[in-house]
Amino acid sequence: MTTPTALDMAVVLDRYRAGLRDVPDIELERRAGTVAALPGRLAAELRHLVDAEREYRQAVRRPASPPPAPVLNRSRVVGAAAGVVSTGAVGAVLAGRALAEHVDQVPQALVYSPAVAVVLVAAGVGGRRLARWLDDRRHPLATDVAEADLNPLGRHLLAQVRAARQVRGEVS
Repeated sequence: MTTPTALDMAVVLDRYRAGLRDVPDIELERRAGTVAALPGRLAAELRHLVDAEREYRQAVRRPASPPPAPVLNRSRVVGAAAGVVSTGAVGAVLAGRALAEHVDQVPQALVYSPAVAVVLVAAGVGGRRLARWLDDRRHPLATDVAEADLNPLGRHLLAQVRAARQVRGEVS
């Protein structure tokens, strides 16, 4: 058996490169795992081809610009805000008239009720933010891990998830 020449290696690399464009992502990941275990210069070139194909596919999948923000129907937002303000204003006017008619009969504790209401709302909002803060500390957001940093089991699980998503039609 003779040692491969540069021309033979170029032919092998060209064939391999041409075959990579047609394989699905799962097969590409399988080939990446296979090539990663091979020693030698040819294997290094094959790893380079597989990495280049991965980067190409990721660049194709990524949108060129961020998706547009959801557009709110401004007339509905303005209408809802106007409804809330008018309802609150009507309620305040009616409560003010009732208070003015019976000011001497109203207990002193009810005079301070708006301040109590503001404190209760502030306590509710503060409690909600505290609960969210505690939940974020207990369950932190996931962090991205480079695929190359995964162990073989992680790569296998990732391939399974990708295959399942492809079957469901989530990934093209």
